[in-house]
Amino acid sequence: MKSRRWLQMIQERRGLAFIMLLLTLAIGITIGTIIQRGASAEKTARDAAQLKISGEGRPLGLDSPVSLQDGFAKIAQAVEPAVVNISTSQIIRAARSRRQQPQQGEPFDFFGDDFFDRFFGGQQMDRKVESLGSGVIVDGKGYVLTNHHVVAQADKITVKLQTGEETPANVIGVDPESDLAVLKIDLRKALPFVRVGDSDKLKVGDWVLAIGSPFGFEQTVTAGIISATHRNFLSDSFGDYLQTDAAINRGNSGGPLVNMRGEVVGINSFISTTTGGSVGVGFAIPSSVFVNSYNQLISKGKMERGWLGVTMNTAPFTPEIAKFFGVSSRDAGNGYGVLVTQLVDENGKPSKTAGPAAKAGIREEDVIVEFNGKPIKNFFDLRAAVANTPPRQTVDVKVIRFGEPKTFSVKLEERMLSSRQTEDSISMDKREERRDKEIGLNIRDLTPAQMQQLNLEEGAGLLIDDVRAGSLADDAGLAANMVIVKANGKVMKTARQFYDYVAGLRSGDSVVLKVVVPASPQRPEGLFYTSFVKP
Repeated sequence: MKSRRWLQMIQERRGLAFIMLLLTLAIGITIGTIIQRGASAEKTARDAAQLKISGEGRPLGLDSPVSLQDGFAKIAQAVEPAVVNISTSQIIRAARSRRQQPQQGEPFDFFGDDFFDRFFGGQQMDRKVESLGSGVIVDGKGYVLTNHHVVAQADKITVKLQTGEETPANVIGVDPESDLAVLKIDLRKALPFVRVGDSDKLKVGDWVLAIGSPFGFEQTVTAGIISATHRNFLSDSFGDYLQTDAAINRGNSGGPLVNMRGEVVGINSFISTTTGGSVGVGFAIPSSVFVNSYNQLISKGKMERGWLGVTMNTAPFTPEIAKFFGVSSRDAGNGYGVLVTQLVDENGKPSKTAGPAAKAGIREEDVIVEFNGKPIKNFFDLRAAVANTPPRQTVDVKVIRFGEPKTFSVKLEERMLSSRQTEDSISMDKREERRDKEIGLNIRDLTPAQMQQLNLEEGAGLLIDDVRAGSLADDAGLAANMVIVKANGKVMKTARQFYDYVAGLRSGDSVVLKVVVPASPQRPEGLFYTSFVKP
C-alpha cells in the first residue's frame, strides 16, 4: 500500500517537473526571440542609412538613447569633435583696362601688360567675398559633408576642427539639387567621425540638436524637436526635408542635426524667416537623402539620379478624380497616389515606348501608389523617391489602373536632362584650372615728406597704393598704405628697382618682405615680415 503511494507521488512530481521544464523552455524561446528581433531591428536600423566608410575607427555617438535630464550635454560632448567650421573666399572679378608700362616718374601700377599683366593683374577693381558655414566629418579619412551652397563658387575653402587645427579642403563632388557637397581634408591622422542614423524612423515631436557655427560662433548647440517630416517645395530640390524648431541661423548651414542617440539624421540647410534670423522654422536634409548622395559622390565623383520617364499630374488629386480612376485612400497609405499624365523619352517628349515606365508596361492614366515598397501619397513623394534612387536599379512600381491594382518591375535609367542643366555647377575642378595667382601690388615711390614722417632712411621705402583681392599680396597680409622697405634683405628705394628685382627672379623663388605699417587712429606704427612665392 505504501509503495503504491510513493509511486503515485513520484509520478505526480515527474509530471510537475515535466510541466516546469516545458514552461522554462517556452520562456527561454520567447526571450531569445525578443532578443533576436531586437538585434535584427537594430541591424536593420544601422543598414538603412549606411555610409560607405573607408577609414578605420569607431564612429562617435551613444550606444543607447539618453534622457533629457543630462542627454543634451552627453550628445554634444560625443558629437562635437567631428563638427567643423568651414570658411570660404571668392574673388569677384571685374573688368579692367590694360595699361602701358609706367614711364619714369609715374607711380608703378603692378597691374600692367606682359609681366605686369600676368603676375600683377589689371586695375584694382576686384573684391573678395568671404563666408562661413559648417560641416561634419563622416569618415575618419577626412571626408566632410556640408551644403553645396556653402562652398559653391569658392576659390578657397578652409576647414577648422574643434581642436583649432585649420587645413585647406578639396571638393570631392557636389549635388546641387539636394544642396550637398563632400569635401576632403588631409591631416595625416585618423579623425573623429559621426555615426549616421535613419531619418525615416524620426517622428514629429522627437528631440534633436543642431550643431554648427552660426554667425561664426563655433561649436554652438541648439535644441528643438522635429516639427514635421517629408517637407517638400516646388523647386528643383529633391531634399524631402526635415523641419525643426531648433535654432538655425546663418553659418549653421552644413552642420549636423543629431538625434538622442548622437546619430546624424540631417544636414541643416536653410530657414524660413521674415527677419533674417531664426524664428523656429528650419529645414535639414534627411539621412535618407544624403546617404545616397554621399555614397555616389565618393564612389563616382558625381551624382546620378533615377529617371522613370513619366510626367505627373500636379493639380490637387480630388476625391472626384480618385473616384473616376478607381483609387481609394487606402491604396496609397492615406493618400491618392500620383496620376501619370504622359509617358516621355529622355528629351522630355511624349513617347509610349522609349522611357523606363513605358518599357515596363505602365500606361498613361495609371495612378502610381507605391514605389520600391514605399507608399506614394503625392507628387512630391514620387519625385523624391525616383530622384534619390540610383539609375539602372530595378524597382517594383504599384499602380491602380481604373480600380485594378497592378505591379510592374521597372529598370530606372539616368536622369540626363538634370545632368545637362547642372553640369556647369557640378565641376569644381574646372575652376581650379585657372591661371596662376598674381602678385597683385600697386606701388609708388615715397615722397621725402612721407619718408620723414615714417622715420625711414633717406631714399628707402615703397608705398602700397592697392592690393588686388585674392592675390599673393593679399594672402601675404599686405594692404594699401603699408610701406615695403626691403625685399630678401635688399633695401628697396624705388618702385622701378622693386619691379626689376622681382622680374629677375625665377618662378618658384621666394620673396621675403620687410613692411612698415604706418600709425593710424586705430593702431600705432608697426613692423612685420611677410612673404610670397613668385608665380
